[in-house]
Amino acid sequence: MEVDSDSGSRRLALIRAVRTLDEDGSIALPDKIQRLWLLLSETKATRFHGVEENILRWLFKHMSGNTENAEQVRRYPLTWTILSHIFPKIPSQTLGRSLASLRFVSVLRQTIGDITTARRKSPSSPSQTNGVASEKKKKRKRETGFPSDIEELRTPESCIKSASELFRALNSLLNQGNHRTGLSAPEQKVGAEHIKSLFSSSNDETRDIAAGLLLTCDRSLSILEQGISREQESWIGIIATLWNLRLHNKDDSLEFARHMYVPACFILARLRGLTGVAPVTVASNTAKNLWVRQLEQFLGAYFIRPARHTFVPGENIEALEIALGLSKRNLGGSAIITWDVAARTPRDSSNPKSKTEHLLWAQNVFEIFLNAIQPLESLVRNQVIIQMLETATQTNSVPNTAALRSVCREYALRPNEIDWNLVSKVVACDADVFLMDQTLMEDILGKISSYSSYDSITKETIVTKIILPLEDAFARTRNLSGFIEKWHGCLNESDTDSLDQSIWFDIKIRQRLASILQSSLTSTQLLRILERLDSPDAIIGSVLVVLDGISAGITEEDFINNADSKIFSAAFKDKSYKNLSSSVLSLRWRIAGRLASWETSDEVRRLWSELKPTLKHVLKKSALSNPETFEAFTCCHKLWLANYPGGKREADLAKLMGSFLERLSSKIKTKEDISVYEPYLNYIFRHLPKLAEFSKQETGDLRDLITNLFWHVGKQSATGANTQLDDTIRSLLRNVDGEDDEAFVDALISQPLDALDSAEAQSGWTQPQSLSLLLILLEFPRDAFTKGRRKRIMSSWKTWRSAIISHASQDSHFAVVMLRLLIKVMQQPTFYEDMEFDDLVYISNNLPIKDNKTLALIEKFIDLTLRQMVASTEGHSQAYLDDAWKFAESITPDKPGFTDAQMLLVKGLFSALDKCKSHGSTISLESMATKLSGMIVTSLSLIGGKYERAKAATGDESILLRLSIALSGAASLAEASEPKTIELSKETTEQLESISTSLISSNFEIGWKLRTCLFRHNPDIYDTTDLFALLDQTSETIDEGLVYGLVDAFVGQGEVREDVTGDKVLGELVASGKLTAGPIGRLLAIRRLVEVQQGPFTPNGVGKNRDILDLGVVHERLASLLSQVESPRHFRQLAEILVLLLDKHANSMTQINVETTLSSVVHVCSQNGPKLHGPKVAGEIYDKLYKLVALVLKRHRLRLRGHFPILLAALRALLSTLLSDPTSTRSISSLQARPPWLELRLKGRHAERFTRLLTLICEPSAASVARTRSSELDSATDVAKRAAGQDMFTVLELYIKLQLEMTIPRDVRKALELGVYSILDITPQGCRRVLNESLDANGRAIFREMFADYKKFGKWSGV
Repeated sequence: MEVDSDSGSRRLALIRAVRTLDEDGSIALPDKIQRLWLLLSETKATRFHGVEENILRWLFKHMSGNTENAEQVRRYPLTWTILSHIFPKIPSQTLGRSLASLRFVSVLRQTIGDITTARRKSPSSPSQTNGVASEKKKKRKRETGFPSDIEELRTPESCIKSASELFRALNSLLNQGNHRTGLSAPEQKVGAEHIKSLFSSSNDETRDIAAGLLLTCDRSLSILEQGISREQESWIGIIATLWNLRLHNKDDSLEFARHMYVPACFILARLRGLTGVAPVTVASNTAKNLWVRQLEQFLGAYFIRPARHTFVPGENIEALEIALGLSKRNLGGSAIITWDVAARTPRDSSNPKSKTEHLLWAQNVFEIFLNAIQPLESLVRNQVIIQMLETATQTNSVPNTAALRSVCREYALRPNEIDWNLVSKVVACDADVFLMDQTLMEDILGKISSYSSYDSITKETIVTKIILPLEDAFARTRNLSGFIEKWHGCLNESDTDSLDQSIWFDIKIRQRLASILQSSLTSTQLLRILERLDSPDAIIGSVLVVLDGISAGITEEDFINNADSKIFSAAFKDKSYKNLSSSVLSLRWRIAGRLASWETSDEVRRLWSELKPTLKHVLKKSALSNPETFEAFTCCHKLWLANYPGGKREADLAKLMGSFLERLSSKIKTKEDISVYEPYLNYIFRHLPKLAEFSKQETGDLRDLITNLFWHVGKQSATGANTQLDDTIRSLLRNVDGEDDEAFVDALISQPLDALDSAEAQSGWTQPQSLSLLLILLEFPRDAFTKGRRKRIMSSWKTWRSAIISHASQDSHFAVVMLRLLIKVMQQPTFYEDMEFDDLVYISNNLPIKDNKTLALIEKFIDLTLRQMVASTEGHSQAYLDDAWKFAESITPDKPGFTDAQMLLVKGLFSALDKCKSHGSTISLESMATKLSGMIVTSLSLIGGKYERAKAATGDESILLRLSIALSGAASLAEASEPKTIELSKETTEQLESISTSLISSNFEIGWKLRTCLFRHNPDIYDTTDLFALLDQTSETIDEGLVYGLVDAFVGQGEVREDVTGDKVLGELVASGKLTAGPIGRLLAIRRLVEVQQGPFTPNGVGKNRDILDLGVVHERLASLLSQVESPRHFRQLAEILVLLLDKHANSMTQINVETTLSSVVHVCSQNGPKLHGPKVAGEIYDKLYKLVALVLKRHRLRLRGHFPILLAALRALLSTLLSDPTSTRSISSLQARPPWLELRLKGRHAERFTRLLTLICEPSAASVARTRSSELDSATDVAKRAAGQDMFTVLELYIKLQLEMTIPRDVRKALELGVYSILDITPQGCRRVLNESLDANGRAIFREMFADYKKFGKWSGV
């Protein structure tokens, strides 16, 4: 191989150095190793590897033995750095033989023994190395950062540094041991087996190595100040691989228990933050999560599974007993972690006895742990049991009822204190613990009642986690009546006058009863319950509580017919309500309201007769803050609805309702704080407008009362800095019952309108409640603003504009709301009295523009007003525009005396005139453009001046607002029908560039807009270097529109600069690299250029001769980068660009592009895929891959003829990724095939996407497979189906085999059914026979069941 002279000289220097390593004994070994590393790291690899082998032999020569020098070389981190560097350079077969002869495993074991025996350096101990005093070392500069002194190397910190480099070397070596494909695959395979045999040939040494490395991982958690880092991600995987290389036997679980179990559990306990262990500092959550997942998989694969396998024949639990016996310092954590892994380890679905065996295994493991944690303190022990039971619930590995009952009696129900959290976990696991033991049930119910006076958190826990689950358990056993009976009994035991303080009074119990009543009881069972409640000796308070829950759950006719009279009798007939609290009394009105909504007119009359005296008394006399009063009010409303229309009691109820509303209104008028009345107002505004629709005297009065309440509440709803209306007001204005009632809408909107313009001496716009008025008006729908109302608002504003603008100048919130209202009015053509251009001038000049929000609102108001005047053909519009032209003519653009407001107005006038060519005005659009251009140049020149440039660069708000106005004007000129360029001097341009750079570095968006303006209007002074430099400054969160605008400005001047074209920029961007990491700007620019790409000719230069960019080459280059990206956003943008190219530019794609796309999908789904991390990353990546493959099938299906294997490879990769479970505890070796980005298992919606791919292949559309010309007799779709049928059964084969290897979630399996059926539809009988023969007995059983389901549900029968 040819190398340049510089590389050759470095290689020669390395060879000479290796040959003379042992000639000078005065040089310390670390210095020799460091010099060797400097030469080695600067030398390029060649196909010759003799030097590397010599280095390997020299290092192991000095690492072997028990001398202090050998220990120093073994401990020196740079030694292992060199080894990690030279391992890949030596062929694996040669490397394996060399390491075996050098006794690599023994040296490695000795090294790990060294670094696991650390000690602190003694301050007084002399440090010497190889006879050379340490004084010389202090004078020598160390570039590596590694200590070399033997005492320093023995410190804990140095041991971790040595371990880090050792792990890197092992990772490099084990990568050599992986099978590779290529031209020398047989040699590589033999070499890989050589390397593996290093560890498999010596079980004890490999065991000690793995145990030492795991112990090092444990110690690193305490020693490293920064915690786990990204560099440590591979550590656990390396240990698992080493352990897997051992020769396994039946005693593996015992070996694991003695050597690996304790550190593995301790690491997991610290990483998961379990109680009783020191917390861990984490520098990388990704590394932490990977350690946790891999350690759990490690425990499951090499401890739990073998232990369970040993347990099945003779219930042997020796491994667990040994492990727990060694875990004294972390007994609780070990129990939690081991139980978690044991419970989550899936059973063998192919074994019919596996379910029973797993349950028996889980039961025994739970009891072992329960006995093991007995010595712990009671509080800690209970926390451990709680976490174990929580895992049991999640994994459906629930201990038997007897064990749970024992836990409840011995640990939860202690005499002095009850652990309610533990009781709740027992209930969650198995409520039969209580349902099958009446003594325990009575005991727990009694203790619950005694906790009624405890804190709210405890009571909430008892209700939500104990009472409600018990209620559900009774319902599941078809004994809900039993729960109601016990609930009623507990309520009876409470004092009548404090019943509402009882824990059994909680409304959630009644709500849950209502939700399950009709599904858990028959109408006959309900009738019996009500008969028991209606007994003479029943306590009325308890009865009302139970009836409230029952009545809320009755909706079906059968239940209503059986229950209404019994509920009436139990709640109202000859009942005394003495000594009941207000909260309990309110329940009778709630029950009565439900009865009123069920019953016929005669029964309603009976109910009204029974309730009338009490109802009138409550509504007239009871305090409004009393809960009973509110429930009585809602009952009155329901009674009115039951009497409408034409009911005999309708007038009485309307009168009663009206008098109560008057009482409520008078209270609200005299109260500043109306929050106490919020329940009433919410109910009134949501439900009463329906009754106000009808044209009767009563409803007319009701409409007035509702309007008055609305007005009083509205005036108080927005005060101070609050710029939002209360939801109570909003609920009325958005009530569908009143939207079409013009009279009602008029009554509502008239009051705020009257308040705005009725005052003669002062403006209603500037009163204390003016903010409320404007917010109320903004909430009305657009249709409510009729022409008359719009004119009224604008005329009022015109009359008081001076006072309004003055008030807005002092209150920015009022200014924003006022402008929003004016914009809402002017969105429809509005020509108010005395309308003139001076109105816009006045508001622009006198309203301070303090922020971008105010500026945007003023700009929109100006644009709306001017556009409607330009579009109008009426006479006063011409006068209006004449005034506008006079205003514009009075401005001298070349002098800096004009204001920002004047520029806004000129810009608005120019935009309006440009968009409406038929305005009929005498105003010259060219003159307006010239004037606006001059104003922009003057303004930008001032901003670029010395004084204002410094302010702008530091983000001064006033300067930035002025800059924003100028840039908006420049954009209007550029986007006009006849674009105009502003001409800036070279000095001004340079000054603005400096400002732009400062603003961009400070993350101000306007900096990008300024540079866009400079690109657009000064194209001659910029080239692609300037564009690329700017794109490299984009932040991670930059708005894509800013980059798109920048790119459009740069390439949009084709008629000015022929050398700057989209093709040229796109080609340079793709060739530049920097697309997989770092700033996202270049990818965004590429996407924009692909979006606007129109083909081989520019729009304004048809037929020009220029280089044409091959988009196929662009696609090929970008597709090759898909598996190399380093951030989710880069992947997302890159995938979307590929989709654009395949779809929008399908004609430019070739066979190579289609194959490259599918190959990139395979690479992304492989173990070499992108290393991306995040909670939603896996789903996003899979969705993008689906879109790529789906687009190939839709737009490029014809190119797959004869190339179907590459499509099958992509489908197999997607299917394997879809079904992979990264949290599984199955064999560690199989985990290596999963892509690094798959941290969470994919969901059913991703399976639906894969199914869509299958149906696109098996049921293609005619458009995707048809040729332009075809002489075939068969249809194109039939031909495509037959071709696909010869190969698609292999995807089905993979799906069946994966079902044997892993558990597939139900939603995924259901989503894939349609795809399976579509494959079977097109698979001929011969291929089905081949599929059947390729499967083992278990696979054939699955296929047999699958094919039977297909014939039953999936195959079209013609019916």
